[in-house]
Amino acid sequence: MKNKKEIFKLIHNSLKLDPKVISFADETNKFKVDIYIGENRPDIGFSTYSTIGLSNYTIGLVDEHEHEIRVEFIGMCVNDFVEFPNIIASCAFNIIKDSYSCRPGMVVPNIIRDYDDKLEMKHIYYTYPTYWENLQGQVIDDHIVNWLFTVPISDNELEYLEKYGIESFEELLETNNTEVFDIYRKSVL
Repeated sequence: MKNKKEIFKLIHNSLKLDPKVISFADETNKFKVDIYIGENRPDIGFSTYSTIGLSNYTIGLVDEHEHEIRVEFIGMCVNDFVEFPNIIASCAFNIIKDSYSCRPGMVVPNIIRDYDDKLEMKHIYYTYPTYWENLQGQVIDDHIVNWLFTVPISDNELEYLEKYGIESFEELLETNNTEVFDIYRKSVL
C-alpha cells in the first residue's frame, strides 16, 4: 500500500490535477490495477493515464548495480476514446497475471484491436516518457521505478520497427511530428 501512495503522489505532483483513480479488474475479477486519470491534461481534449501499483510486480530486470527495476505505465489519449484506460490496464495485466517483462522498444501486439478493430492503430509500443522525464528513476521500496510511455502504433509502423530497430523507428515518429497520443491518427507509413 505504501508503494501505491508514493506512486500516486509522484504522478499527482507531476500532473497537478484533480485526479480520478479507477480500479480495473481482469475478466476473472481476481486481479486488479488502479489507473490514475488526469482529464484535460496535457491539454483540453486529451487525458493522461497512469498505472498505480504496477511496480509492485517484478519484470525481471536489474540495473548495473543489481538494483531491481520495476515499471508503471503512462499514456495520453484523446478524451473521446473511452477504452484507453482499459488498454493500459490490459498491458498491466500482462505483467501482473502472466509475469511478462517489458522495456523501452517492446510492443504489445493487437491489444488496441481487442478493444476497437476499426482503428488503424493496433498495438502499444513502450518508450521513454519524454513528457514526464521527472518520473524516471524513482527509488520506492528499494526498487528503481521507471515509467514507460504507451504509444499506439499501426501494423506498418510495427513492421518498420521490427525491420529497422528502435532508434530508426523513434526518429521516424519524430521526423513526421507524429501526434503519438492521437489513437485516431493515420499511420506515418
